[in-house]
Amino acid sequence: MATFLLIHGSWHGAWCWERVLPRLHERGHEALAVDLPAHGDDPTPAYRATLGSYSRRIREAATALEGRPILVGHSMGGLAITQAAADDPRAFSALVYLCAFVPLAGEALAWLALRDRESLVPSGLRLRLSSFGIDPRRTGDIFYAGCSDADAAWATGRLRNDPALPLLQRLRQREQHSLAADA
Repeated sequence: MATFLLIHGSWHGAWCWERVLPRLHERGHEALAVDLPAHGDDPTPAYRATLGSYSRRIREAATALEGRPILVGHSMGGLAITQAAADDPRAFSALVYLCAFVPLAGEALAWLALRDRESLVPSGLRLRLSSFGIDPRRTGDIFYAGCSDADAAWATGRLRNDPALPLLQRLRQREQHSLAADA
């Protein structure tokens, strides 16, 4: 069976995987979801979160798992898993991008997001000093259009402002190495 490390997207936390984790476990997989710094229940202030701190959190969580986990990144989580794999490519067996950004070295998520002309996110953004908020009246349309009203309200109540700095930082490529080369 496989081992998965699940990484949430912007405004979310490990809580968004609560219904996925039991299903993976029932099928015999090992799975863990973690909060990135300044997300979910993590107490890090938004101004202290960086792309590097996201990568460190993922790499630290991976050491608690058996073997080399498969990283699953949702939305902004694609940026975070790409950086973690660039920082330590031998630590992971594969990367899975679930409706996620797939940045190349030197790209920042903010630049990629600006190119997505169909995204509803910009209409709900609320700029803060060191973070981006999302208008709770818009989350149903933006994130939870396929969910029940109860599920959308549950998730909306758990959203947090998203740290700005990691979205503006460019993906760093530490070494020229391919995950496929280790497979």
